[in-house]
Amino acid sequence: MIPMIPIKMFREKAPLIFATVFLLLSFAGTNNVHAIGDLGIVVEKMSGSPGEIKKCSVCGRYMKVGNIPKGAEATINNILRESFSERIGGYGKDKNNGNYVHLLIYRYEERIGGNLGVDKPAGAGFHMHLIENNVLKRVFTFDEDQEALSENLFNLGKFLRRGAKWLTVEELCRDAISRGLDIILEDYR
Repeated sequence: MIPMIPIKMFREKAPLIFATVFLLLSFAGTNNVHAIGDLGIVVEKMSGSPGEIKKCSVCGRYMKVGNIPKGAEATINNILRESFSERIGGYGKDKNNGNYVHLLIYRYEERIGGNLGVDKPAGAGFHMHLIENNVLKRVFTFDEDQEALSENLFNLGKFLRRGAKWLTVEELCRDAISRGLDIILEDYR
């Protein structure tokens, strides 16, 4: 049998109970509040042979590994750090207490040609993960070979936004990282 609390006693204790519950709920989630500058940055490249299908160890999505030349990881790391600095004024170190952006490169292929014409366009592929308290919160996937405008007129806006030219792989990644940060940091404010 459940004991009943007399109504008079409940009315006397209600403000105290309400205040206690309010304080507990107010402070219960404070360790989940972070400034954007508290996010760390981790950039890795996927190991494997070109053409091999691999599973991302962070989000579980599959990807087809492409060519990743030496220096690609450092270039992407610099682009990501610059984008962070422009956007939020800074970033933390590496995994920074379990709050970080993890970028996994699985393809980084430079164009063959110049700004006005190419034999092979630039192409890149990566996953960008937002990790909060060591838990995956958001994923942005990018996998694109730049296309000629004549191949897909629906890309007119993208073509104009990117300067109406054939991009280098670095320029392609800069644009993609900017869009990716817009998406994964949307709720992280």
